[in-house]
This record gives sequence, structure tokens and C-alpha cells, in this order.
Amino acid sequence: MWIKRVEIAGFGQFKQREFELADGLQVLYGANESGKSTLRAFILGMLFGFPSRRHPLERYEPKETSQYGGALDLVVNGTVYRLTRLGDQPATLVNLTTGVAQPMALLEKWLAPYDQTRYKQLFTFNQAELTALRTLSPADLNAQLQQVGLVGSAPWRATKDALRTTADELYKPRGRKPELNAALKRYQQLSAQVASAGANYEDYQRLQAEIQHLQADQTRLQRAQTQLNGQQQRLANLRNQWPVYQQLQRLTATSGQADAQLSAASVQQYQTLAQQRAELQHTLASARQQLSEQPVDDESQGLMGFYVQHQTEFEALEAELPTLQQALGQAQTLAQQAQTAQSAYDAQQAAHPELMACLAPSKRTALAQLKVALADEAPTRQQQTQHRTSWDWRLPVGGVALVAGIFLPLGGFKWLLIVAGLVLLGRLGYEELGGHPATAAATSDPLAERLTALGLPATLSPNQAREQLELIAALQRAQTATTHAQQQLAAQHATVWRQLEPYQFAANWVPVDQQDLAGSVQRVTAFYERLHQLMQRQTMAGPDFAYTQRQVQQLTERVRQVTGQLQALAERNQLADVDTLAQAVDAQAVQTANTSAAAQLEAQLPAADRTALAAYASVDALQAEMTSLRQQQADQQEQLTAKTAALVTAQTQLNRLTEDGRYTSLRQQQADLQTEITVMARQWLTRQLGAQWIETTLQRLTDQQLPAVLERASAYFAQLTLKRYNKISLNGSTLVVLTTDQRRFAVAELSTATKEQLYLAVRLALIAHLGPQAQLPLMIDDGLVNFDVERRRAAWQLLATVAGAHQLLYFTNEPAARTAIPGAAVYELA
Repeated sequence: MWIKRVEIAGFGQFKQREFELADGLQVLYGANESGKSTLRAFILGMLFGFPSRRHPLERYEPKETSQYGGALDLVVNGTVYRLTRLGDQPATLVNLTTGVAQPMALLEKWLAPYDQTRYKQLFTFNQAELTALRTLSPADLNAQLQQVGLVGSAPWRATKDALRTTADELYKPRGRKPELNAALKRYQQLSAQVASAGANYEDYQRLQAEIQHLQADQTRLQRAQTQLNGQQQRLANLRNQWPVYQQLQRLTATSGQADAQLSAASVQQYQTLAQQRAELQHTLASARQQLSEQPVDDESQGLMGFYVQHQTEFEALEAELPTLQQALGQAQTLAQQAQTAQSAYDAQQAAHPELMACLAPSKRTALAQLKVALADEAPTRQQQTQHRTSWDWRLPVGGVALVAGIFLPLGGFKWLLIVAGLVLLGRLGYEELGGHPATAAATSDPLAERLTALGLPATLSPNQAREQLELIAALQRAQTATTHAQQQLAAQHATVWRQLEPYQFAANWVPVDQQDLAGSVQRVTAFYERLHQLMQRQTMAGPDFAYTQRQVQQLTERVRQVTGQLQALAERNQLADVDTLAQAVDAQAVQTANTSAAAQLEAQLPAADRTALAAYASVDALQAEMTSLRQQQADQQEQLTAKTAALVTAQTQLNRLTEDGRYTSLRQQQADLQTEITVMARQWLTRQLGAQWIETTLQRLTDQQLPAVLERASAYFAQLTLKRYNKISLNGSTLVVLTTDQRRFAVAELSTATKEQLYLAVRLALIAHLGPQAQLPLMIDDGLVNFDVERRRAAWQLLATVAGAHQLLYFTNEPAARTAIPGAAVYELA
């Protein structure tokens, strides 16, 4: 941001003055009292607001005009804005490009984070501020320079100093006058007085501790009692709400069990069709009544009337008559098959009655074990046969040795051959005769056990046992075939009876009997034949009967059509029949009513109550908890009564010890003073900790930013001092400067002009360090008065460099500044 134009309506000695400025370095030259400081004050007032009337010297009220204030044209990011402050009127900010008024908050945003105080600390100064450095002590000068290194740290340092001062006013370790020191002294005196006045101090302390303990117990019990009362009231409310909750649960369960909802169109269509069918059925009933009243012979009067009244049922049953006859034929066929299977089973039973016991369920395990034993028997005997028929070398060798020993003349050697042959043949005979019987016995014993367990003779050979197993299997197959045929026959009889059962309503005309299915079917067939003959005879006898009969048939057909439409509607809604559809419609109506009732109950019963009631399985459980709470209340009340009585007793004893009042008064004073000391101690500690925190934080921030600032400031300081000094550094917490020959000087050891040059170098270095955060105009009012000619020219060179990034307004009465500063625009104040 930079200032393009200054318009002064009235401010100090100026009235109706205008100044056209440019970016970069602007030299405003004028003699003493030409208005340099006034123009600087006007710009500050325009940017941050003019002082109030309570500070007339700082307001620069004009003496020759009644107007006060003026305007500034500010250039921000290439856009020109006009800032106007006139008298007591509100300040305005206008975009001169668009003519649109802008909020004043926009100006604060451009200046942020600097207020007027911070702006003066960094961006503007006059010779008086530089001259003031001569009066600062070394420590103050170092603090002042470090404040430049941290923009905005001065208020925090002031706050730290204020905290230190107020803390010292409260307490000093060796002080007497601070409030906390005096209070501690009074507390010591009061403690001595209390000790001397309390002859029964131990009893007093004991009673005090007892009273405090009893009061704490009393408070705890009262709080617990209050909580129990609240819980009891809550449970009582829940108990009152239980009937509503129970009804809501029933309605919710009923709604949850409802089937799929029917659409409104389906319900409407059902109601229309149901009404049509009801009207048709009513008309059909009237027509049938008329038909039944038609004159017929006495013999057929009852039959005809009954048929007409139940014509719909009879017609529906007649349509199923072929199916009934076919089912009866299948039943008769199955009866023959069952008789044949039973005959075959009876013949096998008669042929082998001894095997019937083997078919008992208890013999199933033994039968299975016998089958396994016989399956293992065949490989064993095969191995034995192979063993007996296999070739053994001992037989020919022993025979040759025996024959050679008998018939050949071998002398003594022949007896050796005879003995060897006898040993080989004897060993072979022993194994053949002695080993296999034992094996056979061992093999036959398990088979005998299995035969005995099944109820068969144990002496059966394996082949005989297998034959018995084949006979048992044949019996099992015959038994299974008979059972299966009988089951099929019973199922078919049940099917026939299910089709005959609907005729029971006409038992007087068509008697049906479950034990005589064939006769029942014949009677049904004869009934329809007789009925058809009667209807034909009556139709031929008179036209009225024929007409009424046709009307009944038409109405019956119409009822059937409507019923078919209802059935189709039921199927579209995935329902079995019309009755199921009617039940679904009725159930949906009930569900709608239940849903409405449930909504009303939910509005009556808050969600929190519903959640609480859901924790109880029944009203008895809720009542049991209420009873338990009442018992707890009684116990708590009993304890509270006892504690209250004990508290009254302790307080009475304490009152007796303090009847004279002096001890009580001293204790009260001591307690009050202890409270005051505690408060002051906390205040002192808070202020000390706050000051320490601020100091530590500022020091850390300074340590972070100051090195970079000092490096740039060293370069500026070297330029300002013509390279006599080339470095500014920190020695602990103190700033020092070094000459080119490495001599070290403290700030306080420098001359006034050098201090000012150091101060200027640090300020300009900080502005350059802040970069985009410090894009505000700089104003220097006669700040180089104490500089010699060479160093002043060096300063002008530095200002010209800094002005490359900032607008710099340099107010001076130095004539050489008008021509010696390169690139500067010069304005002369008359």
C-alpha cells in the first residue's frame, strides 16, 4: 500500500492543501515550522483515526478554518481507494475505479497486524525518538532494540512489568509493607492468640472435625435421599405408564406380524368386486327361492328345493365328479395289488415260519453281523485250501532220503539219511494235521455265535447259513412290498374320501360313508342322474320354471365370473384364494387401525419412558424395583436421622466450649485471614507465573527472529558507518557491535549519532525482514540530524535502496537532500 494523494481540508496550519505523491522515496523539504511534523501527524490520523477532543494538542485543530480532516488516495494492489475523515462524520472508503463504497474493515485488513502504536514503533520515527536513546541505560537500550526485533512485543513487556510490579506490591520475600507480608504477620499473631485462648483446643479441634465429618455425611445422605426420591418418582411414573406401554407393545407386535401390504387400488377393487358378488348372491338366492316354489310333484318337491338352495355347491362338486370316479378306479386297482402282495407274503410265511423271528427289529444287528461274518468266511477257507494244496520241499526231499537210506548200500551213512527223511516227513505231517484244525475251530466259532444270536442253529455250515440269509431277504422283500401296497391303498382311499367329504352337507339325499367308498361314489353318480332327469322334466312342464332356471344359471355364472375376478386379484397379490384375500383386507384394515392407535400411544408415551420400560420383563419386575427403592429410602432416612442427632450433640458440646465468644471470635478472624492470605497468594503466584511465561515466550521469539534481522542490520550498519562497524551480535542478552578490526563495543559505549545509526539500521533491517507483512508507507521526520555529512549521504543511499520496496516519506530541513538523494521526488513545503 502507498499514498498517492493527500488532501487537507483543515489540520494544524494547513487548510485546503493538496500533495501529489508517488511510490518510492519522497523527500518533503521545509524549514522549521513549515509543517513537516504536522503533515506526518495528519497521515497518521487519517490511517488510524484522529485523537479525541480530550487531547487537543495531538488533534492539531486548525485556527483559520472550521473544517477538520481531509482525504488520502491509497493505492492497494493497483487499485486506488479514497479514505476520507472530516470532523465528527464517519470515515468513508471508496473504490475510485468503481465508485463503490467499501467497509472500513478493509482498511484495518490492509494495516493488520499493526495498530497506531505498533506502526510508530516500526514504520515512523522522528529525531526526538532517536535522541531519546541517549537517556536510556544499557539494559533499557538493549530491551528497546529487542522490541524492534519483535513487532508487538512492547505491550507484552509492559504487561510483564505490570505483573511484576503488582506481584511485588502483594509480597516480597523480605518486605514488610506489601499486603501479603503484613497479612502473614497478622496471621502469626492471631495463631498465638488462638493457642493461648484455647484451653480446650484439642477437644475443640476434635469436635470441629467431627462436626465437619457429620455435616459431610449428612450432605451425602441428603443428596442420596434426593436421588432416591427422584428415582422413586420416576418409577411411579413408569408404573402409571405401564398399561399404555403394554397396549403399545401388543399393537407393535400385531403390526410387526402383518403380511405384505395390499395396495390401495387392490383394496378398492376388492371392495367393489365383493360388493358386486354380495348383491349377485342376494339376487341369486331370491331366484332360487322362486325356483324352489315352482310346482312339482310331491316326490320331487324336497329334492328340488334342496338342490336349488345349494345349486352352487352341487355344480362345483359335479365338475369334480370325473376326478372322483378316476380316483376310485385307482383305489380299486391298488386294492388288487395289495391283495396279491399279501398273498405272496402269506405263502412265504407258511413255508418258513421259523424265520419270522429273524425279521424282528431286535434282530437287525445280529443279521448284519452274520452277513459280515459270512463275507469274511469265504477268503479264510480259500486261504486254508491254498495252504493245503501248496507244494512243500520237505515232502520230496524227505522221501528221497528215506528210500536211499533203505535201499542203497551206504554203510553207516544210510542210517543218517533214514533219520533225516523221517524228521522232515514227520514235521510236515505234524503241521498238516496239528495246525489247521485249530485254525478251523478258531474260524468257525465266530460264525456259530452270529447264528445263535440271530436264532438259527449254530451247526449250520457257511453255505447253509447263506441259504437261510437268502430266504430271510426274500421274506423282507415280500413284507416291504405288502407294506408299500397297503400304504398306497390307504393314501388313495384318503384321496377319494377327501373328494366325497364335501357331500356330507347333503347326507339326507346323498349319503356317503368312508367305509363304503365304492357305494358312496355310485350314490353320488345316481343322485346327479336323477337330478338331471328331474330338471329336464320340470323344464318341459312349464315356461316359468325354465325362465327361472335360466335366470339362476345366468346369476350363477355371473357370481362365478366375479368370484374368478376376485381369485385373479388374490393371485396377483400372491394370495391363495378369495377367502385369504378377504382375510388380508380385513387384517390390513385392522393393522391400519392398530398403527393409528400405536402412533397415538407413542405420542402419549415419550421415547425415554419407552426405553426405560423396555428394561422390565413385567409390571411385577417394575413393582419389585419400586419396593427395593422404598426399602433403600427407609434405610437412608434412618441413617440420616442418626447423623442429624449426632451432629446436634456435637454442636451443643462445641457451643459449651465457646460460650465466652472470645475463642470463637479469634478462630473466625484466623479463618477469615487465612482465606485472604490464600487469595493473595494465588494472585501473587498467578502474576509471577504470567510474567515469567511472557518473558520466556518473548525471549524464544526473539531468539528465533533476531539472528536473521541482526545479519541484515549488520550490513546496513556497516553501510551507515562507512564500514567502521561490520557486525551486530548478541552477547548473552546484550547487543554488541564489532569494528572491522574485531574490537567489541557495547551499545552504551557508542556515540549518540552512532546509536541513532544503529537504531535506524535495526529498524530498516526488520522492515526488510518482514517483507510482505510490512508493505506500508515509511515516514522519517528529521531523523538524521546528528549524522555527519558522509554518514548522512550513506543513510540517504540506504533509504533509496529501502524505498525500492516501500513508499518512504522523508521529512527534512537539510538543503542537500533535495539534490543528493538519487531517484527521490522532492516536494517543498512553503
